[in-house]
Amino acid sequence: MVLKMKFLTLLIPLLFAGCALESEVKRDALGNEIPEPFVEVGGQATPTDIALFLAGRPVKQGAQLSRLQQTGEYRAFSADSLRKWKYKTSRRIGNQNAWQALHIAPLIGSPRTVVYPFGGPDLLYAIAMFPNASRYVLLGLEPAGDLPALEAALPADVIVSLDRHARSIETELLFGYFITKDMKTDFSNGPLQGVTPILLTSLGLMNARIDGIRSINAGGNPGIEIDFTLPGRGRKSMTYVSGDLSNGKFGGAYSSWLSSTGSGSVAYFKAASYLMQDVAFTSVRSWVLGNCHAVVQDDSGIPYAAFDQQQWHVRLFGDYDAPIGFFSKHSQSDLKAAYDAAGPLPGLSFGSGYQMKASDANLMIAVRR
Repeated sequence: MVLKMKFLTLLIPLLFAGCALESEVKRDALGNEIPEPFVEVGGQATPTDIALFLAGRPVKQGAQLSRLQQTGEYRAFSADSLRKWKYKTSRRIGNQNAWQALHIAPLIGSPRTVVYPFGGPDLLYAIAMFPNASRYVLLGLEPAGDLPALEAALPADVIVSLDRHARSIETELLFGYFITKDMKTDFSNGPLQGVTPILLTSLGLMNARIDGIRSINAGGNPGIEIDFTLPGRGRKSMTYVSGDLSNGKFGGAYSSWLSSTGSGSVAYFKAASYLMQDVAFTSVRSWVLGNCHAVVQDDSGIPYAAFDQQQWHVRLFGDYDAPIGFFSKHSQSDLKAAYDAAGPLPGLSFGSGYQMKASDANLMIAVRR
């Protein structure tokens, strides 16, 4: 165990650097990030600059955004966002990336597409868990929005919107997921509408280059698609669709669209509110079980009993006792029995979903036989 922990200690920073979440930032002799100065620049902001601005990083061009970055209000926003990124988010992502290399990748390989129902705009952790995927499809109820026209907005309105934007991203940066009731108000925010600013913030924090951004129609549902390049990881794309996944809403054109883009994919569920244990969400559950090559989830996803052991090879990780109190009615006695029967299992090096402590967290990897 000691040798294994030493190996992980050495592996985590190497993999984290390899996944290029921060590979382009400058560092001092001790490895600490050296913040870039906020120097004034000219020209018109590109989508990459808007992503950097929302992440608290200096823009490369964009005169008006550059001027805003000279203000005390913006500097405070930047310092707060980058502090959370440095001390909380990037460390968690490093642990997740190292863990997936040891446990997820050997079981499922390198999936081309990851489908993340009920994930909202949680792009950060989709990439951390599946860094070698080329496409991420995120599904949620929140409006998609569009590339925010920050340079056309009043500077005062942009500064005011940053305060709510900071609250919007705080839960994800600190705890790794979004709170649904908060998203209903946080994503209607002056110049920053819908989840697109959150997605751009995530990409800005990862020093991604935005290669293209466009609105799409996904089986009658509005969405946004972003092409981007991660340093060291190459070109990727992500799609966010704003649509109802309940029975009667997820079907017809919506289901057909997802089949056209997501068949053979890997499904990911985290902090999914146990919705697929509800009879109102059996359609999307059936779609995943019928179309996906593998499923990676915590206990808030598809119920354990739904995985036919003749069709799925199931591996358990971490520990499962019961859901947190708020979701106590969704306790799964058969999942508990499976964990008890398996004995000590490989643990997690990070909290996942509603279980914030690594020692309490659980994950299941199911691969189609």
